[in-house]
This record gives sequence, C-alpha cells and structure tokens, in this order.
Amino acid sequence: MNIKLILVLLTSTMWNSWAFAQQWAAPGDMSLRRDVELLKTYNIIRGPLNTWPISWKQITNNINVSMDQSYPAHVMRAIDRIKGKIPNKGFRGAAVARYTNEPSLVRGFGDTARSDADMSLSAGFTEESIEANVTVNYRDNVTNNHVNFDSSYIAAHLGNWSLYAGAIDRWWGPGQDNTLLLSTNARPMMSAGLRRNDPKAFKSKWLSWIGPWTWDMFVANMGDDRVVPDALMAGMRLGFEPINNLEIGLSRTLQLCGQNRPCDFNTWTKAVIAVGDLDNTGTANEPGNQMASIDLSYSFNVGETSVKLYAEGTAEDEHVVVPFQYSRLIGTTVTSAIGENGDMLTFNVELSDSGDVEAWFFGRRRSGVMYNHYIYGTGHRYDFRTLGHSLDTDSKLASLSAIFTRGGGDTYRVGFNAGTINWDNTTRNILSAESQKYKSMRLSASKLFRFGHVELEAVYQTKVITLTQGSLPKFSIGLIWKKSL
Repeated sequence: MNIKLILVLLTSTMWNSWAFAQQWAAPGDMSLRRDVELLKTYNIIRGPLNTWPISWKQITNNINVSMDQSYPAHVMRAIDRIKGKIPNKGFRGAAVARYTNEPSLVRGFGDTARSDADMSLSAGFTEESIEANVTVNYRDNVTNNHVNFDSSYIAAHLGNWSLYAGAIDRWWGPGQDNTLLLSTNARPMMSAGLRRNDPKAFKSKWLSWIGPWTWDMFVANMGDDRVVPDALMAGMRLGFEPINNLEIGLSRTLQLCGQNRPCDFNTWTKAVIAVGDLDNTGTANEPGNQMASIDLSYSFNVGETSVKLYAEGTAEDEHVVVPFQYSRLIGTTVTSAIGENGDMLTFNVELSDSGDVEAWFFGRRRSGVMYNHYIYGTGHRYDFRTLGHSLDTDSKLASLSAIFTRGGGDTYRVGFNAGTINWDNTTRNILSAESQKYKSMRLSASKLFRFGHVELEAVYQTKVITLTQGSLPKFSIGLIWKKSL
C-alpha cells in the first residue's frame, strides 16, 4: 500500500479516535513504571512486574481502591495517574514528535528519539478478543529505513493468553537505565509470540508454590543486513513470585537458522535442549548462539518509603548444564512521600558491567565475549544497535538519578552517568574501537498541557568518538511532544 495513503488513513482515523493506550502497557513510559512499582509495594498491583510490555489487566485488577482503605497521599495520586492512562475499548490514535541534536548514547527505559527528527502516527482498536495497532514512523538522518512500522502489531486474546505478531519493543529485567538481555536500545524486530495476560497462580498444590507467574515467548526475524542474513531469534521468559514482592525472572534467547544455516527440526531440538555439547561445540556444527539470564528483585516499605532491590546476571555460554560467563547488573530504587499533597521523590542507583566473568560476580574475565558469536558474526544486535546493554560488550556504567513527581503528574529529573566504553580495547565493541571514559549529566522536565504532553531534556557529556554516531557533542537537547487524538 502506498505510504501516503497509509498516512491519510491513519490521520483520518485518529481525529475520530479518543482511546490512547492498548491492552499492553509498552516500555517507554517511565512515570507509569514508577507508579506501577510503587503500587506493587502496597499490594495494590500483584504479580511479577519486570517483563515489559505488561498487561493492563494485571495493572487494573485491584486498582479500584475502596473508600475504607487507607493509603498515603502519594499512593492515592499514583492510582489517579494510572487510572488516567487505562485504555478504553474501540478505536484510538496518537501522534508523537521527538527532536534532538544528538540521539542518546545511553538509552534507558524511557522513550527518547532514535534520530534527530523522530515522528510517529498511530491508530488502532481494542476489543475483547482482538487488538490491532498500526504505527508509521519517520526518522531523519538514519542510514536506512527512514519510514518504518515499528510498534505495529495484531493480537488475538485467547482466554488468559495473547497470540501476537508485529514489531514490539521488549524490556526484560528490573534495570532502569540498562538491562542486559533484551532492552529497547535497538529497534524492535518483526516477531510472533505468545504472552500470558493475568499472572494468577496455579491452583494445583504441586505448582501453586511458584505464586503469580508470567510467560512471554517469541520468534523474530533479525533482518538481512548482517553476517548471516535472515537469522532467527527465539526468546522465552518466565517471571514468578514465590514470596510476596520477591520476583524471579528466567530468560533465554536462541539465535539460529538464517541463510546457508541448518533450520530443521533436529537443529531446533538441539538448540532448545542445549545440554552438554548439543549447543556449545565450538564448531560450525552447533545449531546457534544462546544467552540466558536470571534476575531477582525484592520490594518493601519502611513507613512511607518504598524500596526495591534488584540484580541481574546474563550468561553468554554454558558449561555442561550450568550457564557461565556472566555480565551483571545491580541496583536499588527508593521512593518517598514529600509533603501532604501526594508529591514523591524517587532515587535510583544502578551499576552494570557488560563484560563477563565465569560465575556472575566472581572468576576469570574474558574480553569481547558478550553479545558476540563466531558463526553469527553480527551477534546479539539489530540495525546497528545492541539488543541488551546500551554501551555494547565490555562496558561499565554507573547511573544515579533523582526524580521529583508532583501529585498531578509533572516530573523533574536529574541524572548522572559515569562509565567506561570498551574497557579492555576489544575489537568486538561496535560503539568504540578503544577504551573511552564517559560521563554525563541530564536534566529533564515533563508536563501535561491541554495541547499534549511535553518533555524537555538537556544533556552535558564528555566528548566521545563512537563508530556508529561519530563524535558526540558536549551538549545536547531533546524535546518530545505526545498527544492522543
């Protein structure tokens, strides 16, 4: 279909549409995530929360707080903010315009521009059994794909499950500024998958001990601009909560098939089982490239202060049946009430290292291993961006941020990053050919106006020369405008 015709149809549909969200809450809304995690510590929202997109059904199951229940003012304001984002049935539409003089080197959970000018128009509809969304994106100053359909999908809801296909962003893990296996650092790949909507626990006495649980699995095409064109990636993630507010996530990705590579039933069987020498032979006969991840988080309240502690380890290889060669991430988020009007202050501290050691935090280090593979030379990457850590392999990043949230939803954020890109000078880091220090300070503010939601960000950073973006300016500014139509 002609691109201009699609834009005309989208625009005409959106001007007659009023619902903004979908049945899934996608990665990108940092304010929503903070509110959801706050309500989790008060048991208003239940079940695992570290797998995004997350089901709106899970968010809204217990959000209608009765008048006889007493919660602090900042919790009640968080409930109000979430209610304002709950999706309606029927048609919906949205427009987003992003501008920056330099796309962010560190792309965290939030929604930031992928190019100098990054604009989107979307339209869709949601019913009980089916949901569809079409998004047309235009991006200036990119090598290719100036126009794409990222965030477009169709989903059929079958009981408590959704069967879906499309280009969907994923964020697997508890990290805020980084996650090691699947993040939104790269554009979404075209995929088909199956998700569980409501994380209710098993009724069986043999399985009920795992508590509420979520499941997501997919198969994606990794595109043709790579060493092995049209390689496939399969991913699966189980999140469960055996103890209230203790969440465990187990994730795995498999890279296999592609041009001139085997893709029969035997190949898939060896890749899925992957015990002993089935998928770690060190020869061209192995079925593919695998990564596995475990993450843990625990949240609790101390008075009117909520605390979340979290950690993630992602393994590049396997020894017999035990994953080894881990990259790692640890962090904590603290949210406290400010005053009596529902304002709150959130602090986040996070440390990540995409190099690897044999046993998560201990053991011998090896260089250039994470996100790379000798058969699938492009590795764990898509469209020239790493699918996991923003700084690619063998990089360290420390992040500190403070976010002040007004009861009505306005936010003000200051953040600091300090790290080392390619700390061991490996030739396998796609961002930097040599070790470079990186520091930045970020100031941002967001506010909802009658004409839409506006976010402004200013960044001061050290001068870094990258292989993908050239020489980064010391000062950059970004502006985002969003409007439901």
